Amino acid sequence: MLSDLLRLAKDATPESRGKLLQRVADVFLDGIGGHSQAELELFCDVILRLLDTTGLEDRASLSRRIAPIAATPQAVAIRLAKDDIAVAAPILEMSPALSQADLMKLARRMPEPHLEAIAKRMDMSPRLSDTLIERGKTRVWRTIASNKNISMSDWGLRTLTKHSLTDAILCDRIAERGDLTPLICEWLLPYVNTTKRLRLQAIVAGSEPHETTDVNLIRQDLRRRLGVYLDTCDAARLWQLIDSGDSNLNDLVIVLIDDKRINDAISLLSKIARRPIANIQTAVFKSAIDDLIQLCVAADLSDHAFLALAHARCRRLRIPEAQTIRWLEAYQDFQRSIEAGSRDDKERSHPGEIALDA
Repeated sequence: MLSDLLRLAKDATPESRGKLLQRVADVFLDGIGGHSQAELELFCDVILRLLDTTGLEDRASLSRRIAPIAATPQAVAIRLAKDDIAVAAPILEMSPALSQADLMKLARRMPEPHLEAIAKRMDMSPRLSDTLIERGKTRVWRTIASNKNISMSDWGLRTLTKHSLTDAILCDRIAERGDLTPLICEWLLPYVNTTKRLRLQAIVAGSEPHETTDVNLIRQDLRRRLGVYLDTCDAARLWQLIDSGDSNLNDLVIVLIDDKRINDAISLLSKIARRPIANIQTAVFKSAIDDLIQLCVAADLSDHAFLALAHARCRRLRIPEAQTIRWLEAYQDFQRSIEAGSRDDKERSHPGEIALDA
């Protein structure tokens, strides 16, 4: 190995310099965890010198190899991060050798493609994302909105949302985030499709964002587990999936209604409520809303699944869909009253335990 390195070092052609860079990287990577500080400094010095004389492809190859390595010398990581985007992208996206301070400096001076790469990091701080939003443009904003591993500041989330009102792709990506506030959801509601509107309305009404999921993501998960079986099986077979634990009622109701399979959704509710299908149809489409609320509480449906049924009711009866928010609030109030009644019953049944707790 040493003789090979010496031979390559004597050859100043770009091809030999590129090979030497990769061989030095081999030695560095093979000894990860065992290098002394002096050895790390030597690797840093040699690599930095070679980077100035090697071609783009070799620099990009080095970047891909050392990007995940925490022991990468900081100076090398910064040098690669400032290179052409083909070289810089792996380092900017994942290198643990770059601190938040390093990334802030890069975010303040690098061009749009580099900002987009930084926006993919899983360890991005709210302050860093704010800087990217302030300096970046559409591609950076969309990348940040898609990055569900990060927490954003209130300013960052509001600013992205304002930009999204004229960008349908950005709007869709923000609507899928798990850190939305009711105010942000209200801003987005007029600009999203029906499936995303269900989730946003649930959050506006008080549901936790992490407890609600975009129907397309639910469908993707079901398709990954069930394949075409999801499209071909009838309500009886869907019930078997619930009974076996391969799926749950809430997810299936949401997806079935979105797929215009309302009769299958009603059949599942008939199974869980142990009531005739005609009775369920009446509760969903004909009776007062109280009947639908009581049915859904008895079936222990989530806010999201209740909203899906409420929207189906509005479409069938040609009622403005804004009515669903008031129905959801009534549904939540009824759930709370049931829970409060259960606690009161428990207190009456176990007075000694209550007194002891007090």
